[in-house]
Amino acid sequence: MSQNHNVLGAFDDLLMNFTRLATQLLRDMLVKLGIILMKKTMITSTLMTLFTSLLVTPSFASDSFDYSQHNFTVKSGNMSLKYRDHSRLDNWMTQFDVKIAGYGYAYRYQQSKGNVEHRFRLSLPKALDYSGFSIAPRFEYRAFNKESKDDFANVWLRVQYQKKFGAFKAYAKIQPKFAIDRDGYDDGEYYEAQNNYGVDYKVSDKLSVGVYLEQNTDDDWNVKSEFIATKVSCKF
Repeated sequence: MSQNHNVLGAFDDLLMNFTRLATQLLRDMLVKLGIILMKKTMITSTLMTLFTSLLVTPSFASDSFDYSQHNFTVKSGNMSLKYRDHSRLDNWMTQFDVKIAGYGYAYRYQQSKGNVEHRFRLSLPKALDYSGFSIAPRFEYRAFNKESKDDFANVWLRVQYQKKFGAFKAYAKIQPKFAIDRDGYDDGEYYEAQNNYGVDYKVSDKLSVGVYLEQNTDDDWNVKSEFIATKVSCKF
């Protein structure tokens, strides 16, 4: 009987200690979860304010809506090929993309008024992806065949919010660029942004279409050009 009593006592102590430990762990987890949610709520509120303020900023661009842009993309697996042209503007390009292990690699051949540009891109995985918000960096190198135009590189910070409504997806992209070896700017200095606000419609699993507004801003966040663009994407 004494041995049974000792065993039961030890079991009770073990159960009590386990309960106390589990309760403490649960409390710690709830505290950490609360901190994470609070931080993410602050991020969400900040980004929403940023998007709203940029959307309502008036444009003073002299060439507002003087032309339109049209994009056609064919996708297969982790690869895609895009062709882009413009109405009332001598500018076109084709771009090949491939995604490997979360990293995006791209090469673009572009002609503008007969001048050729070669553009190389490395898009890194998302640094933040929460409730429709995402932040992802991109490195870009641009080489020109025009002797009067120097080659340079830049880093993008692609901040995006998107929301699905059935077959529709609305999104806003704020994409500031920071100079690397660019004339007139220090390395790491912000010099322009390329911002998009649009809606995509998923016609089928193989076809989607979309329309968006693109605004390009200068180093003071003033809109220097803006236009309406369309896009068609097919999967095979």
